[in-house]
Amino acid sequence: MDKSVFEKIHQLQKNGFWFGSGRNKVTLSLLGKHDREMSSHTILDIGSSEGAFLDYLSKYHLKFTGIDIDENALEFCRERGYGDCVQYGNITDIPFAPDSFDVATALDIIEHVEDDLKAMKEISRILVTGGLALVIVPAYQWLWSRNDELYHHQRRYSKKAFMLLTANCGLKTEQWSYFNFFLFPIFILATLFSKLFPGKVKTSTVLKPLPKPFNFLLKQIIYFETWMISRLGIRLPFGSSMIFILSKTK
Repeated sequence: MDKSVFEKIHQLQKNGFWFGSGRNKVTLSLLGKHDREMSSHTILDIGSSEGAFLDYLSKYHLKFTGIDIDENALEFCRERGYGDCVQYGNITDIPFAPDSFDVATALDIIEHVEDDLKAMKEISRILVTGGLALVIVPAYQWLWSRNDELYHHQRRYSKKAFMLLTANCGLKTEQWSYFNFFLFPIFILATLFSKLFPGKVKTSTVLKPLPKPFNFLLKQIIYFETWMISRLGIRLPFGSSMIFILSKTK
C-alpha cells in the first residue's frame, strides 16, 4: 500500500478501541503476567505494519524489533523514528538466527498466511527455550464475513485447530481465552448482515472512525475483558478472537 495509506491507518488505529488500545493492552498485560523479566528481554513483533503496537512497546521502554513485508509500512515507521528497530521480514522466513528472541508477538497475523504451520515453526525457531509467543487469531470459521475477505484472511480458527497447530511446533499453551466476549453479539449481527446483503459491504468496517463517546465506551469494555483475563485468569467462553500465550518447550 501507498505510504499515505499507512499514515491514515495509523491515525485511526492509535485511537481506536481495538487495534490502538484494547489489543495492545491485553497483549502487554498477559506478557507481563507470564514474563516477570520482560523489561530486560528482547521482543520480536511480527507484522508490525505502521507501528501502532511498536508505539505501545516504546511507551513502556521495552526492547523490540518489528518486521513486515510491506516496505512502505517500514518506511513510515522509520520516518517516525524507529530506524534500525524495523526491517523487512516474512513470517514464513524470519530473518533471524535460532534462539534470537525471548518474546514474539503475532497480533492478527497468522490468519493471513497460507502456510500457517511453517509460520508457527518459524516463531518457535527464533525463540529461546522457555521463550514466550503471544498470538491473536480470529475465532470461528462460521463467523467468516466480507471483512475477512477484504483483509485477505485465509481462515478463522477453532480452539482445537489452533492448539493442534502449535503443538506440532514445540509450543505449549500456557494460557488462552476468547476475546471480544461482550461485543460478540455485534459481530454475529454484522456477519449475518454481510451474508444477507453482500453488496452492501464494499470496504472494511474495522478501520472506520467511531464517534468519540462510542469509542470510549468500547475501550472500557475491552479494558474490563483484559482485567478479567490477565488479572483474574478467567477464560472467556466465547468471542470473535482468541488470544494465546505459548511457551517454547525445546
